[in-house]
Amino acid sequence: MPEPARTETNTRALPLLMIAPACSILLVAVIYLWLSPLIPSRIAIHVDPDGVGYGSSLLMIAGACVIAAAAFVIGAATTREFSKAGHWFQIQKSIAVGIMALGYGAIGVALATIITTVGVDPEPVPGNSVGIGLFGFLLLFTTAACVYAAVFPRAKFESLDTTYPYN
Repeated sequence: MPEPARTETNTRALPLLMIAPACSILLVAVIYLWLSPLIPSRIAIHVDPDGVGYGSSLLMIAGACVIAAAAFVIGAATTREFSKAGHWFQIQKSIAVGIMALGYGAIGVALATIITTVGVDPEPVPGNSVGIGLFGFLLLFTTAACVYAAVFPRAKFESLDTTYPYN
């Protein structure tokens, strides 16, 4: 069976490489700006054996969006270069899927943090938003990995060479 043309593949993957990531970051920004009056200015951003570490809610959400944007740019460039060079094997596909899913994981942290801190009393901000943020990461990372694995072009099978050149 002949492989589909690259233009078909690029057209099919374009919304997932550029449009969906940009919309997801924009969505987080809009939700944060809309709900920011209800979110404490300082939230739990780190939990360790010594206790809860607090920081700026704006910086937490902005940091997650910057990490997501970096992952999306790297993932899109990696995907484009692998497919353009014809190196679209199982390893390359899993790298591209993982990088793109990492961006959505960061978006998951931001969204879960926003959801769990809306309407919370500003003084004793609980640390459970950190755990829910990690759950948001896991949920969106897994979902994005499944979607990208299904939508990206099928990877070529790469067989291992079992012959030795010295025989």
